[in-house]
Amino acid sequence: MKKPYIVIPALDPDQHLLELIDKITDEDPEWNHYLGIVVVDDGSRSQTVFQQLNQRHRIHVVTHEQNQGKGAALRTAFEWILEQQEDRCSGAVTADADGQHLAKDILAVCTRLKGYPDKLWLGSRTFDEKDIPLRSKVGNKLTRVIFRLVTGQDIKDTQTGLRGIPAGFLEKLVDFNSCGYEFELEMLLSARRYGYRIKSQEITTVYEEGNETSHYRPIVDSIKIYRKFLKFASIGILSAGLDYSVFATAYFFSGQVLESIVLARVISGVFNFSLNRQWVFKQGSHVAWDATKYGCLAVVLVAANYGLTEAFRYIGLTPFIGKPLAEGLVFLLSYRGQKLLVFKKAV
Repeated sequence: MKKPYIVIPALDPDQHLLELIDKITDEDPEWNHYLGIVVVDDGSRSQTVFQQLNQRHRIHVVTHEQNQGKGAALRTAFEWILEQQEDRCSGAVTADADGQHLAKDILAVCTRLKGYPDKLWLGSRTFDEKDIPLRSKVGNKLTRVIFRLVTGQDIKDTQTGLRGIPAGFLEKLVDFNSCGYEFELEMLLSARRYGYRIKSQEITTVYEEGNETSHYRPIVDSIKIYRKFLKFASIGILSAGLDYSVFATAYFFSGQVLESIVLARVISGVFNFSLNRQWVFKQGSHVAWDATKYGCLAVVLVAANYGLTEAFRYIGLTPFIGKPLAEGLVFLLSYRGQKLLVFKKAV
């Protein structure tokens, strides 16, 4: 049966990393659950821990001369795994170096990936324990809600670093542009597009007060993680304002709902397309092809917008109120459509 590599990105690790690897090898001395362990030194100042690891059997240390971020470290490990071209490799199980993941849970995710190598496995924490900081609980809940709104998928723990990633998905992930913690969220956002269902394996929630080896910065890194969606949302708000202004003016003079919606969408659509292409998704294919796909999506959105506006008018709401309500309902559809259909090469 195929087995995964265990991947651990590390920046200035301490004894937590050595203890974790010792526990993994102690619990699975025959290496039944994994092929080896790939540790990425992401520009660490001290080499003491890595020098010890280099002397161990089946521990492969890959080095970044300078710190590049967790996403870049994971991509480097994935590239190393793919270069081995091992037919018996089922993918990679990623874990953190700071003691947040227990050896038994890492091996449990390895087992899941061995048994179901066509799924993306997440080691999901429950956050029900009393000693979990409020910011961690709120952060996970917020990300879970946003992720469900954007994708329609309810993921228990979107921020977990313990993941079982299929080999085929690794080939896609090495081409991603993200370098920091946002890489992990974009991995989840892209899984369905590449045909990988997301499944969860419940794990122990571990929190250590004052853990100095954790390099996650809640405010700064959360902004980085959410920034693409926040950019899209801000452009959407500006576009909606422009759209409504044009619609209200045209409807006031003409009294025609459909014609006013079409005119408003054409004007706001050019504005929306230009900014999203350059600022949010940043790349696609050729401009003409992107514009054609955007135009087709816009037709669908206009139809949905018109149908909802008319439905609201049927139940007694004036289009001046029904139009913005309809706009809100198609907003998330627009995001997913642009990400998956219009700018699908952008990650």
